[in-house]
Amino acid sequence: MRCKVFAIALLLAACERGPEGTEPGDCEDGLDNDTDVKVDCEDEGCATAEHCVAMVEKARSAEQEIAAARAKAEAEKKAMAEKEAALPYFEAGGVWVQREHNGTNTAFYGAETYCEKLELGGHDDWRLPTEKEAIAAAKSGKLKPEPYAMWTSTKRGKKRGTIVGVTSAAANELGLVYDGDCRARCVRSP
Repeated sequence: MRCKVFAIALLLAACERGPEGTEPGDCEDGLDNDTDVKVDCEDEGCATAEHCVAMVEKARSAEQEIAAARAKAEAEKKAMAEKEAALPYFEAGGVWVQREHNGTNTAFYGAETYCEKLELGGHDDWRLPTEKEAIAAAKSGKLKPEPYAMWTSTKRGKKRGTIVGVTSAAANELGLVYDGDCRARCVRSP
């Protein structure tokens, strides 16, 4: 019986109080003063309370700062990508890779000579990629898909060398004098 009386007394006390925010300190005391299961700033009665308005403004300001930081980071990322795309080479597998190939089918020795003579982006120390470097270039996603293979400096004996498919990134063995669908794409150390 005592529990029922106490519960009724609490309910009456709650009924005597007005909505949350009608008494000083209601909106920042951590209590559900009007027993509607909403505490402090969550309660509609506190929507205009100075403390709650300040909290909302602080949250909005933080959201705006985060949005501005994200927009700035995206703009910087886009600018960097545009700058990189304008270069005649890109980084892959620890080397700079020529973006475009030599433009014509060539045998191994023609590809090797092409790279030795290449002057690109203010550099003249270009060379044929190793098999590993060519595979990294093909897998980088920075080369446009094409039906050609690129010669590598990796040889398989006196008469055979290794080519890597630009689209497939698959390495194959080929005779050094073969020139069908094989191009020169050079690399250099940064």
